[in-house]
Amino acid sequence: MPVEYNPMAEFFDRLGHKIIHSPNACWYEVQPGVLLSIPYYKLVEPTEQELQELIKTHKLQAIRFPTMLNHFGFVSNIVVNTNKNYDFNSMHQKARNQTRRALENCKVEQIDFNFLSDHGLPLNEDTAKRQGRESQYASPDYWNKYCQAAKGVEGVTAWGSFIDGQLAAFLVAIEVDDWVEWVVNHSATAFRNKYPNNALVFSVAQHFFQKKNCTGICYGLGSLEPTPDLDHFKQRMGWRFEPVKQRLVFANKLALAATLAQEPFLKLLGSLFPKSYKIRKTSAMIRLYRKQTVDIPNITVPQETGEQCHE
Repeated sequence: MPVEYNPMAEFFDRLGHKIIHSPNACWYEVQPGVLLSIPYYKLVEPTEQELQELIKTHKLQAIRFPTMLNHFGFVSNIVVNTNKNYDFNSMHQKARNQTRRALENCKVEQIDFNFLSDHGLPLNEDTAKRQGRESQYASPDYWNKYCQAAKGVEGVTAWGSFIDGQLAAFLVAIEVDDWVEWVVNHSATAFRNKYPNNALVFSVAQHFFQKKNCTGICYGLGSLEPTPDLDHFKQRMGWRFEPVKQRLVFANKLALAATLAQEPFLKLLGSLFPKSYKIRKTSAMIRLYRKQTVDIPNITVPQETGEQCHE
């Protein structure tokens, strides 16, 4: 059976990530020894044999993927917008007002990746600093490589929000089938009070719904760590948090470590290395690995209107 073309896979392959195809999913090595399924919006159902063969064949430590609520895993979400009539009425009233003001201050347009390579790095650094963590995007070498990889893939585009001619926020989008994945969205701290992300998200969403006629926009798979401020922003802008399960499968040694590692030890690691991406993600994975269950959560899915975002 021929492998279905996946622009995300081509992009991550060009960026240097290992791409693996199995019977029921496409995977990329998000960090050494850890696979994540792509595209993010697509729920997958790999078999247990398939998962174990992946771990054995590729000497993996862990596999992560979104799946149905009635499957084994921990409760999570996928942030999506499928409202083809997305407009100001789709947002929370406060976000509506902020976005109107933002559109008066900001100019939103598609930008090329040479420009983004030259001007995006300070925004990556600002975003990492605000979040108090290390970020590979703050590395000049990685960021240049990222933009060069994106240039070569059809359907990968960059969009910028400008204030007085300066780049205030940007996002990178990847068209996959009839969906769009937004994979990076960073902004400059100095311009946040002018809401460049509001203008960016609103304008680019309208572009993909109205001009590209896409089925939906995925604004990310639920994070392994809490992101309340970002979640609040996305919800107020009219995105829906679709409940799903995420499954974590560990290799035997990591599964044993997850069973033995106690919370005080994980907290100690976090305090000793507060900005370490690898330690933060590994600790978060261990905590969520323990929360996996086959139980179906009792969740009410909110309707797709901005008014559902009221506090």
